Amino acid sequence: MTNDSESDSEQDSESELEDHAGLKIRKLPVVGILLVELCERLTYYTLAGTQKIYLQNQLKKTPSTSAALNSVFNMLCYFWCVPGGLLADSIGRYKTIIAAGSIYAIGTICVGISVIYELQASLGWLFMLGSLVLIAMGTGGIKPNIANFGADQIGDVSEKQRECQKTFFSLFYLSINIGVLIAFGFLTNTTTAGLAGVVPQQEGYSFAYGSGAGCMILAVLIFVGFTGSYTMLPGNGLGPVRRLIRYQYYSVWHGGGWKAAMSLAGFLCLPLFYIVTLADTLLSASAEKSNTEVFTDPCAAPLTEAPPRMLHGGGGGHGVLSDIALALGSMACIFLVVANVNCTWVQELKQEVSFGAKDARQTFAAIPMIIVVNIAFNLCYNSMNNAFPSQACQMDLRLGTTQLNGAFFNIADAMAIVIFTPIFESCLYPLIARVKGSPVRLGQKIIAGLVMAAISNVAAAILESMRKDAPYLCGDAGFSQCAPGYSDDGAEGTRMKDISAFWIFIPFALVGIAEILVNPCMYCFSYEAAPLEVRSLIQALNLFFMGSVSNAFTAVVSKLLYPNDLDKGSLDNYYFVNAILAVIGIAVYFLITRCGDHGHEIRPAIEKELVVGPMEEDSPPDV
Repeated sequence: MTNDSESDSEQDSESELEDHAGLKIRKLPVVGILLVELCERLTYYTLAGTQKIYLQNQLKKTPSTSAALNSVFNMLCYFWCVPGGLLADSIGRYKTIIAAGSIYAIGTICVGISVIYELQASLGWLFMLGSLVLIAMGTGGIKPNIANFGADQIGDVSEKQRECQKTFFSLFYLSINIGVLIAFGFLTNTTTAGLAGVVPQQEGYSFAYGSGAGCMILAVLIFVGFTGSYTMLPGNGLGPVRRLIRYQYYSVWHGGGWKAAMSLAGFLCLPLFYIVTLADTLLSASAEKSNTEVFTDPCAAPLTEAPPRMLHGGGGGHGVLSDIALALGSMACIFLVVANVNCTWVQELKQEVSFGAKDARQTFAAIPMIIVVNIAFNLCYNSMNNAFPSQACQMDLRLGTTQLNGAFFNIADAMAIVIFTPIFESCLYPLIARVKGSPVRLGQKIIAGLVMAAISNVAAAILESMRKDAPYLCGDAGFSQCAPGYSDDGAEGTRMKDISAFWIFIPFALVGIAEILVNPCMYCFSYEAAPLEVRSLIQALNLFFMGSVSNAFTAVVSKLLYPNDLDKGSLDNYYFVNAILAVIGIAVYFLITRCGDHGHEIRPAIEKELVVGPMEEDSPPDV
């Protein structure tokens, strides 16, 4: 009896050793995946953070069109997340990441070649192809799959594996932020200032984007190098997705009523919205003539006179396509929200299927929440990608004898996330829970995040008013290297104002705090509210509305409200519109979460206690 017991104990011990050994074997490919993510995020943010400045100063686009093109770039990156997720469900994550990474690397090579100083004017088309097509497609294939592929290497059968997954997601979050800090803290500054004694100022973009290309090539080689040690799970197929489409179309013609038709119309409006937004932005960009006029130096003019400028103070122009795009986007979102607040329109299919009408109703019921929160929050968030850096570029950027790039200040967002996440988790949430006698719920965090996002844009508007009232910086070092019109010899351009650019840390940090409150909660909501079979699809839709649809709206709003000349236009209006829409989003949130059957469908998800953890990656800077 004793011997049998000892034998069982030895077998258990061996089993534990095998489990531990298995985890140790997988550690090396997991490290490789973390390095891949670090390299990819470093490359992405180096481009996304400086693309607007490159378009306006090197390719001579107007600031409003440059901001719109930057929004289109982000829109396309998130758009491809849905095909990327569906492709992974079909052929598996490994093959999808290999294909997307290769396309991404080719795109970065195209961009790196196109920004060589002597070739910039003639290869503008290659820059557009590389960034708007190849890099966008590659990002969309990697973004929704790389974290899950890393978790696949660990597995979730045993409790030890699940604990190891939590550690992996923490390290994954850390790798993202390391990439963000390198991109914004170092490479973005080299685009406009070069690297003293190493890289001439004229070749700053080729050095930064070339470094990104090298990192992306390295990422692909690292990922391929660990192929023999990966655990590769097969694709699950697209059956549930096809059945959702069948439920939608079947319900329109078999008793679903006007709500079924409205839901279908909303889905059909989305691709039209994209097509018109792309056409509006790209046609406007191609129709522009190069800006070669010289800025008149305001420091040489009497102080009582308004400084003459090259660019007009309004936005990029109000055209028919902008109106159509705004109408289509608004219709798509309104139709999808109204139709799916109550999903009783979903009708049972005649033939029996494993994914039933109840599952379809639960899936459609998650859509209004995903749309309202993501649009309301990310319109404010998107200010961080173009408006905040542009505002900083016309403030005092000097640090010693060099100038910072406006995109550098994005590090305040990443730093706020790193600093405040543990404070919220360890101190703030437990304190609030003790005071109110119940845990802080997911929905309460979302509301607080939307309020903080609105405050961030109001703070930016107040700061912009202070900037416009400040005097110009006169003297040889007064021209901004990242504002419109800067010349290669530094003899002309836009004057900085005598107010420190470090003030822009405030709205950047406020956006970071808002991210902590909103984005992880939306990841959790999308997971909890969706049936098991379509969780990947709903997460992809969450990313789609988070980055793609919101950036499509931002592209349209930029065309209408973003001033080409910040000193004569009103960037304040752009910020206030974003803040107002966030407040409207809060009101709509309360409506949809308290509307009859819909409230019952999603309330378990929004009332869930959520500890904001690092597993919710990446929402430009995307963490």
